[in-house]
Amino acid sequence: MKEKFQATVIGGGPGGYVCAIRLAQLGIKTACIESRGTLGGTCLNIGCIPSKNLLNLSENFYKAKNFSKVGIEVGEVKLNLQKMMQNKDKAVTILTKGVEFLFKKTKLLILRE
Repeated sequence: MKEKFQATVIGGGPGGYVCAIRLAQLGIKTACIESRGTLGGTCLNIGCIPSKNLLNLSENFYKAKNFSKVGIEVGEVKLNLQKMMQNKDKAVTILTKGVEFLFKKTKLLILRE
């Protein structure tokens, strides 16, 4: 059986998912076509959000390494890149799952290629 939709949104990025959710809220039967495994587009999955997360962690590491210059004595500060990447991945997962939750809440269908 083929489903019929009143609207189809191509791309589950920041513009696409907002558009699809709004259409569904207005009572329009909507599908969203997304080629990536998760919603949120480039910004959320591999661009802005992950980059800003890693930049923030790197800045905190730099500050901690230089605490002694301002009179704060701490032990050896080490970088654990694996944990940093896990932290970044966790942030991305939480945000993409949030978008998926909104799709489920508004009964939107995600069509993946």
